[in-house]
Amino acid sequence: MKKQIFLITIFSVILGLTSCSSDDSSGLDANTAITSKTWLVQSKKLSPSIEMNGLVIDDIMIIEDEGTRNYSFKFDSDGAMYQYDAENTLIYQTTWSLNSDNTELSFGEPIVYNYPVVGPMGISAIDIESISNSKMVGTISAVFEGTAYVVTITFI
Repeated sequence: MKKQIFLITIFSVILGLTSCSSDDSSGLDANTAITSKTWLVQSKKLSPSIEMNGLVIDDIMIIEDEGTRNYSFKFDSDGAMYQYDAENTLIYQTTWSLNSDNTELSFGEPIVYNYPVVGPMGISAIDIESISNSKMVGTISAVFEGTAYVVTITFI
């Protein structure tokens, strides 16, 4: 019995030490996290994946041109959002806001991307899955040709 209690205690301590990271978002002010840095898109995971010319696409970034893959985003505390290209040239400006429970990031004017096959797609809101000082993950839902897709965008 003592051996089982000892093992449970050790397991609990190990779990407690490994389950939280320095980027844990509990107690984090989402507005402060969003405005703390310039964000780059790390991935745009697509679910379900699609097949295009024999290539399975599960991350939209593989069909984007180099310039689009290197866009960056800066969110100012006054509600302005700036989008820059790879040369750090301002290419778009709009406003942004978070809803009261920090689950939706909205844009005053949609951010428009022109994707192959799909064409222009305006993004007016992102459902926030998680926010930390170093990573923000959100989702966008869209229907194309009768299929519901979810794009999970990871910003670093």
